[in-house]
Amino acid sequence: MQTYEYKAIAAPTRARKFKGVKGTADQFAMVMSEVMNDMASDGWEYLRSDSLPVDEKAGLLKARIETYHTLLIFRRPKAGAPEMAGYIEDHSKAPEPVVAPAPIMAEPVAPAPVNTENDYGFPKDPPMTSDARHAEELADNGGPFGEDNQR
Repeated sequence: MQTYEYKAIAAPTRARKFKGVKGTADQFAMVMSEVMNDMASDGWEYLRSDSLPVDEKAGLLKARIETYHTLLIFRRPKAGAPEMAGYIEDHSKAPEPVVAPAPIMAEPVAPAPVNTENDYGFPKDPPMTSDARHAEELADNGGPFGEDNQR
Protein backbone atom coordinates (compact mmCIF):
# COMPACT_ATOMS: atom_id res chain seq x y z
CA MET A 1 0.00 0.00 0.00
CA GLN A 2 1.24 3.47 -0.87
CA THR A 3 2.37 5.61 2.08
CA TYR A 4 2.74 9.37 1.97
CA GLU A 5 4.42 12.15 3.85
CA TYR A 6 2.46 15.37 4.32
CA LYS A 7 3.36 19.04 4.51
CA ALA A 8 1.16 21.92 5.66
CA ILE A 9 1.96 25.53 4.80
CA ALA A 10 0.10 28.73 5.63
CA ALA A 11 -2.05 29.88 2.75
CA PRO A 12 -1.17 33.28 1.29
CA THR A 13 -3.27 36.12 2.71
CA ARG A 14 -2.36 38.94 0.34
CA ALA A 15 -2.26 39.44 -3.39
CA ARG A 16 0.82 40.79 -5.20
CA LYS A 17 0.97 42.84 -8.34
CA PHE A 18 1.85 40.95 -11.51
CA LYS A 19 2.53 42.43 -14.90
CA GLY A 20 -0.60 42.23 -17.07
CA VAL A 21 -2.85 40.94 -14.26
CA LYS A 22 -5.64 43.24 -13.14
CA GLY A 23 -8.00 42.89 -10.22
CA THR A 24 -7.37 41.63 -6.72
CA ALA A 25 -8.99 38.24 -7.32
CA ASP A 26 -6.79 37.52 -10.36
CA GLN A 27 -3.66 38.71 -8.53
CA PHE A 28 -4.46 36.46 -5.57
CA ALA A 29 -5.05 33.55 -7.96
CA MET A 30 -1.57 34.13 -9.40
CA VAL A 31 -0.04 34.04 -5.90
CA MET A 32 -1.82 30.73 -5.22
CA SER A 33 -0.65 29.35 -8.58
CA GLU A 34 2.95 30.25 -7.73
CA VAL A 35 2.74 28.49 -4.37
CA MET A 36 1.17 25.37 -5.94
CA ASN A 37 3.72 25.25 -8.76
CA ASP A 38 6.67 25.73 -6.36
CA MET A 39 5.47 22.81 -4.22
CA ALA A 40 4.78 20.65 -7.30
CA SER A 41 8.31 21.22 -8.59
CA ASP A 42 9.58 19.64 -5.35
CA GLY A 43 7.33 16.59 -5.86
CA TRP A 44 4.46 17.66 -3.57
CA GLU A 45 0.88 17.02 -4.69
CA TYR A 46 -1.84 19.42 -3.51
CA LEU A 47 -4.36 17.54 -1.34
CA ARG A 48 -6.69 20.10 0.28
CA SER A 49 -6.94 23.28 2.33
CA ASP A 50 -8.13 23.42 5.93
CA SER A 51 -9.16 26.32 8.17
CA LEU A 52 -8.26 25.53 11.75
CA PRO A 53 -8.83 27.45 15.01
CA VAL A 54 -5.81 28.83 16.88
CA ASP A 55 -5.78 30.57 20.29
CA GLU A 56 -3.70 33.74 20.02
CA LYS A 57 -2.83 36.57 22.37
CA ALA A 58 -4.05 39.83 20.89
CA GLY A 59 -1.46 41.94 22.72
CA LEU A 60 1.06 41.84 25.52
CA LEU A 61 -1.45 41.84 28.38
CA LYS A 62 -4.65 40.99 26.52
CA ALA A 63 -6.69 37.81 26.76
CA ARG A 64 -6.42 35.00 24.24
CA ILE A 65 -8.79 35.07 21.29
CA GLU A 66 -9.65 32.33 18.82
CA THR A 67 -8.68 33.03 15.21
CA TYR A 68 -8.71 30.80 12.15
CA HIS A 69 -5.74 30.13 9.90
CA THR A 70 -5.97 28.51 6.48
CA LEU A 71 -3.42 25.82 5.69
CA LEU A 72 -2.62 24.23 2.35
CA ILE A 73 -1.98 20.50 2.69
CA PHE A 74 0.39 18.73 0.27
CA ARG A 75 1.56 15.12 0.08
CA ARG A 76 4.13 13.03 -1.74
CA PRO A 77 5.02 9.34 -1.71
CA LYS A 78 7.54 8.40 0.96
CA ALA A 79 10.99 7.51 -0.30
CA GLY A 80 11.45 3.73 -0.45
CA ALA A 81 7.69 3.05 -0.19
CA PRO A 82 6.34 0.39 -2.55
CA GLU A 83 4.70 1.80 -5.66
CA MET A 84 1.09 0.73 -6.16
CA ALA A 85 0.64 1.89 -9.76
CA GLY A 86 -0.10 -1.01 -12.07
CA TYR A 87 -0.78 -3.40 -9.19
CA ILE A 88 -3.38 -6.00 -10.12
CA GLU A 89 -4.71 -8.60 -7.72
CA ASP A 90 -4.40 -12.22 -8.82
CA HIS A 91 -7.89 -13.76 -8.69
CA SER A 92 -6.94 -16.91 -10.59
CA LYS A 93 -6.89 -18.95 -7.37
CA ALA A 94 -10.23 -17.66 -6.14
CA PRO A 95 -12.59 -20.42 -5.01
CA GLU A 96 -15.39 -21.44 -7.31
CA PRO A 97 -18.70 -19.85 -6.32
CA VAL A 98 -21.13 -22.23 -4.65
CA VAL A 99 -24.40 -22.52 -6.52
CA ALA A 100 -27.44 -23.72 -4.59
CA PRO A 101 -29.48 -26.48 -6.23
CA ALA A 102 -32.73 -25.40 -7.84
CA PRO A 103 -35.76 -25.89 -5.57
CA ILE A 104 -38.02 -28.84 -6.32
CA MET A 105 -41.33 -27.58 -7.60
CA ALA A 106 -44.56 -29.37 -6.66
CA GLU A 107 -47.15 -30.29 -9.28
CA PRO A 108 -49.61 -27.46 -9.86
CA VAL A 109 -52.95 -27.96 -8.13
CA ALA A 110 -56.15 -27.17 -10.03
CA PRO A 111 -58.33 -24.58 -8.30
CA ALA A 112 -61.52 -25.76 -6.64
CA PRO A 113 -64.69 -25.20 -8.72
CA VAL A 114 -66.48 -21.97 -7.94
CA ASN A 115 -70.16 -22.20 -7.04
CA THR A 116 -72.01 -19.73 -9.26
CA GLU A 117 -75.52 -20.51 -7.98
CA ASN A 118 -77.23 -19.32 -4.84
CA ASP A 119 -79.08 -21.60 -2.41
CA TYR A 120 -82.19 -21.66 -4.66
CA GLY A 121 -80.40 -22.71 -7.86
CA PHE A 122 -80.44 -19.26 -9.46
CA PRO A 123 -77.29 -17.47 -10.70
CA LYS A 124 -75.64 -15.35 -8.03
CA ASP A 125 -75.79 -11.56 -8.35
CA PRO A 126 -72.55 -10.01 -9.56
CA PRO A 127 -70.56 -8.17 -6.90
CA MET A 128 -71.65 -4.58 -6.37
CA THR A 129 -69.50 -1.76 -7.66
CA SER A 130 -68.77 1.23 -5.45
CA ASP A 131 -71.23 3.36 -7.48
CA ALA A 132 -74.03 0.81 -7.01
CA ARG A 133 -73.29 0.63 -3.26
CA HIS A 134 -73.41 4.42 -3.04
CA ALA A 135 -76.76 4.57 -4.90
CA GLU A 136 -78.15 1.87 -2.61
CA GLU A 137 -77.02 3.76 0.50
CA LEU A 138 -78.63 6.95 -0.82
CA ALA A 139 -81.89 5.12 -1.44
CA ASP A 140 -81.83 3.59 2.07
CA ASN A 141 -81.17 6.99 3.68
CA GLY A 142 -83.93 8.87 1.92
CA GLY A 143 -82.08 10.35 -1.02
CA PRO A 144 -79.05 12.58 -1.43
CA PHE A 145 -80.02 14.89 1.46
CA GLY A 146 -80.96 12.17 3.99
CA GLU A 147 -84.26 11.82 5.86
CA ASP A 148 -83.64 14.82 8.17
CA ASN A 149 -82.37 17.16 5.49
CA GLN A 150 -85.35 17.17 3.09
CA ARG A 151 -85.97 20.52 1.35
